[in-house]
Amino acid sequence: MKALKTGALAAALAAIAAGCATISYSSPGKLDGISVKGIEGKQTLRQVVISTSGYYVLWTIPLFSGDLRWNPEKQSINGGFSFFSDQVGVNELQTALLNVAKSRNCDLADVHYTDSDASFAGASEAGIIGALFGSSQMSVSALLVPRNKAE
Repeated sequence: MKALKTGALAAALAAIAAGCATISYSSPGKLDGISVKGIEGKQTLRQVVISTSGYYVLWTIPLFSGDLRWNPEKQSINGGFSFFSDQVGVNELQTALLNVAKSRNCDLADVHYTDSDASFAGASEAGIIGALFGSSQMSVSALLVPRNKAE
């Protein structure tokens, strides 16, 4: 029984850790010399990827999700996770992406969204308990293009 409780606790902690919202950037200089259709003559600064995930009961009641709220002091998202909050959506990702671009005085190019959903029906012996829970993951990637100083 103790092993079952320990396993359940480890699974819960892993799920919370996986529910984090993150921002990742390409290494400086990695995009040097790459031309992108639509922004000819401008140098891309870096690629940014923002990801978040959420976990739900009955696919509608949020247990927790990544925290995409903007923190003006850090000039970044809060990151981590937020209980009973659903921040897995295009609107939340777009807001975070626009805040990143503004904080770096950049425009955006080549924006792509991805999403995926999963059920935990196969994660329990009976399958019914797992079917009550689901997860959703979304991310957005874009190129940061420095704005002209005259703008």
